[in-house]
Amino acid sequence: MRRILKTLLKLAAALLGLALLVWTGLALVPNTSPVAPITPRETTDYWPMSGGYRIAYTRVPAVEPGDPPRPPVLFLHGGPGGYIYTSTIETMGRFAEAGRDVYLYDQVGSGLSDRLPRPKDYSFERHLEDLREIVVERIGADRAVLIGQSYGGVLVAHFLAAHPELVEGAVLTSPGALEPSAFVDGRWVNLDKYPVPPSLEFIEPYNFHHDTTLRAMTARTITALVFAQLFDVKLIDDLEADGELNEMAAKITRGVVCDPANVHPEEGGGGFYSHYWGNWYGDLEDPRPALAQVATPVLVLHGQCDFVSYPATYEYADLMPNAEYRFIEGAGHEIWWDREEVFVEEIRRFLERLGDA
Repeated sequence: MRRILKTLLKLAAALLGLALLVWTGLALVPNTSPVAPITPRETTDYWPMSGGYRIAYTRVPAVEPGDPPRPPVLFLHGGPGGYIYTSTIETMGRFAEAGRDVYLYDQVGSGLSDRLPRPKDYSFERHLEDLREIVVERIGADRAVLIGQSYGGVLVAHFLAAHPELVEGAVLTSPGALEPSAFVDGRWVNLDKYPVPPSLEFIEPYNFHHDTTLRAMTARTITALVFAQLFDVKLIDDLEADGELNEMAAKITRGVVCDPANVHPEEGGGGFYSHYWGNWYGDLEDPRPALAQVATPVLVLHGQCDFVSYPATYEYADLMPNAEYRFIEGAGHEIWWDREEVFVEEIRRFLERLGDA
């Protein structure tokens, strides 16, 4: 029996060694992506940030600016690790017709903005501080109108809780669930607090999660994630790593629309390390008590095919006393990809109400 056990142990060790050898070989094979990396546009400019990095942005100047100028509109993209699409500049730039400068920027670590030296240099708190610096010091505005998409919506909500005096109004379009999440006895409280009204008929979008699990990643990418988590180092450089996220993003976008024909092509701006380390919320202070005191006008837009649930989205409208919820039929997570005119009109009316206040 002892001899059989020793033989089995030797066999197991040999198989483990072989598996490790095969994995190492696979991890040495560089990743390639069919999506070309993003390149600067003629409209691209850069803000030098106090942290020693640059953030890329585009400014669309106001049409017939007021005197004094109206507070600018500032758009925050989703992700983390997302970026500004050219088509997003075209859509959001339409709000310059409301007599306001419009700014769109790539959060640090994605798009045309600089990458940081270590994976864990990215954090939710860093993005919040960058937003404050951009509004106050880079743009030099007393207040701004913030439009936050998905992850950008979560950033805007936390910014509102911390700096309501800097925000004239906010639009949360398909915002991610407010963090940190609240659970009681292991159950998410929003499920019972915000049941879906019978009047709203949601449509389940394409489920892209199986395209972004570890099974969909190469051995090299998984190894890079392990090294980043354990040692805070980049085993593969940003160009290669970002290519992996861009390839995944090309699959993810099938799940952000109602109509697959409305998917926009990838432009290669994904930020791999920012994506995986920009969404840690463990140390965040709960913004809910502060948000309950915020009188700032807020518009919450939610698409019929959004993968973010009604209980997650409606919490924003319920928390803030001057917030309203709008359900957009025939639209997915990227509302303006499916229903651009409806999206623009909702926000245009919101901006008009701000101007009349």
